[in-house]
Amino acid sequence: MLKEFITSALIIDDKQSDIEGLMNYLNEQDIWAKHFTPEQLDKIIGPINNRKLIFLDLFLDEGDKLEGNISKIRKYFTNVLGLNYGSYGIILWSKDPEKSKEFTSKIFNTGGKYTRPLFVVSLDKVKYLKSNDYSTLLIDLEKELLNDVSASFFIEWNKAVKKGSDNTISTLYNLFDSNEKKTKHLESVLFSLACNFTGIPESNLKDYDLQKDLVKSLMDTLQFEVSNSYINTPQLFAKEPDKLIYNETPEERNIVYSKLNSLLLLDFQNLFQDSPIPGNIYEITDSESALYIKDVVYKKKIEDIDIHLDFKDLAKRRICIEITPPCDFAQNKKQTFSRIVGGIQMDFNKEILRGSNSPFKTENYYTFLYPVKIEGYENPQMIIFDFYRFQTVKEDELKNPAKFKIIMKAKDKLFADLIQKLSAHTARLGIAILNK
Repeated sequence: MLKEFITSALIIDDKQSDIEGLMNYLNEQDIWAKHFTPEQLDKIIGPINNRKLIFLDLFLDEGDKLEGNISKIRKYFTNVLGLNYGSYGIILWSKDPEKSKEFTSKIFNTGGKYTRPLFVVSLDKVKYLKSNDYSTLLIDLEKELLNDVSASFFIEWNKAVKKGSDNTISTLYNLFDSNEKKTKHLESVLFSLACNFTGIPESNLKDYDLQKDLVKSLMDTLQFEVSNSYINTPQLFAKEPDKLIYNETPEERNIVYSKLNSLLLLDFQNLFQDSPIPGNIYEITDSESALYIKDVVYKKKIEDIDIHLDFKDLAKRRICIEITPPCDFAQNKKQTFSRIVGGIQMDFNKEILRGSNSPFKTENYYTFLYPVKIEGYENPQMIIFDFYRFQTVKEDELKNPAKFKIIMKAKDKLFADLIQKLSAHTARLGIAILNK
């Protein structure tokens, strides 16, 4: 499991004599390794390149207490690893379970200053030094990782992504039977893939970051390759059923789920005010717009949501989504108008969204997008779209930030679900019948 993951290692130790046998072993395993003493780390300016495994002496300063050494290690991690170090694990040279536990607890409290490790495993350095035999090191590490199912999964996932990425590149290069053809035509193929992903016409490409669409267009291929390359972690979901229950307070669960929902359903990158494309979500900055939601039917009365006691303290902003069918957009049928649906973003409140008096319980609303984490808002949010605020507006209006300001984009699954439910709503059949 580990051999493909650990391609490089970093050794942090104050004694050169303690690391020579380890260095020889890692070289024999074709693992590139580098050693730093605390004095050398003090001289490093800025983060270093990623190393998949860090061998760490817990007592770098033998004259200091445990708390002082952990504080120094966290300082080194802040300076040497930083926030973009990538995935890695730590082998902590310690045979004292209590000290290891304290170290692990404090090292995971990063304070937002460095990347968290995938795992921390404690091993006894003296055992390897006395025998000068490191041949069982990776085996010992794998045994310890059997107790950390999540880390084992992400190690395998990391390996699969790397392999899947390599296979995707090979697939594209193998489209051509000569280097000359590859050099001549590959960029054109990549351009077609990028344009095809969003369906954006070439006439709308000015100032649009097409390379991000190219990256997204390759994700389906990468997903296929990753799925084929991934090796199952036997213990995952099978060892302890109690671990499959997220037993936290509703508030804590909402915080975590809001971050995951945003990751899965919303895109906050590659946003362009001048390119109204399907899935774009805008803040309605013109309070006089017909799309701007001011009141709702609440407890059988029409209530102003900026004044009513149940609503007024909820952070909120009026929004809309560009809902033009992607085929119209891709085939240049859209012309100068965009189809949009108005809505509202508010602090998540389960009672207002789902309670017996909720104004949003009817099929006139899309109410499935909650909780979500939106930058600039302290609390988890809910996003609601009103199917009766389904209109067309001129593209020039959507491009005008004084009326509509782009804030995010719906990812494919969310967009598909929204357009399907809108279609079902607008296509409802009815019949008038006498029954009295």
